Amino acid sequence: MKKIALIAFVFAAALSCSKAPVVKVTASFTTNKDVYQVGEELLIENTSTVENDILAFCKWEYGSEEGKAVYYGLEIEGISFDAPGLYTVELTAYAEQGAGQDTYTRQIMVIDENDKPWAYFECPASAKVGEEVLFEDKSVDNIGGISVWSWNIGGKTSPYQSPLMVFDAPAVGMVVTLTVTDSFGASDSFTRTIDITN
Repeated sequence: MKKIALIAFVFAAALSCSKAPVVKVTASFTTNKDVYQVGEELLIENTSTVENDILAFCKWEYGSEEGKAVYYGLEIEGISFDAPGLYTVELTAYAEQGAGQDTYTRQIMVIDENDKPWAYFECPASAKVGEEVLFEDKSVDNIGGISVWSWNIGGKTSPYQSPLMVFDAPAVGMVVTLTVTDSFGASDSFTRTIDITN
């Protein structure tokens, strides 16, 4: 009888251990806008969530490919950049018990009050054949305003500001380039890649 009770106890203990809640960390943050001026402070809100645990701490990395700064804390203030360009802000969020973590990355465009536009656009990193893909223009020009958008999307061209495309064949690392020109004739280009899968 004691042996049966011991086996039942071990089984119950094993069952309770196997039903421990799964910890899920989702790292994310928002900024108050997409494009900043040189020297302007980024206003960042940490919107990370943790299921079945609490958010313990966060690691922030920010800067350019040439050099990044690191900060530890749930919230971050005082980030600004002293030169125009495309910068990366990366957040890694950790659960209290160390059972989970997640990383979220966002690119920040920093511009100067200049005499040329800054070309920039957003699109998904990948899409499926037959699926509509939006190439969303986020370019900025402080003097004169952008007057011409010239897209080269895997060899296909478009003059629209934010074209919507459908692809009929898979492609890995398809190059997408946007060139914008302002009313004074100054121009700038920005390039990224997208994968088209079946």
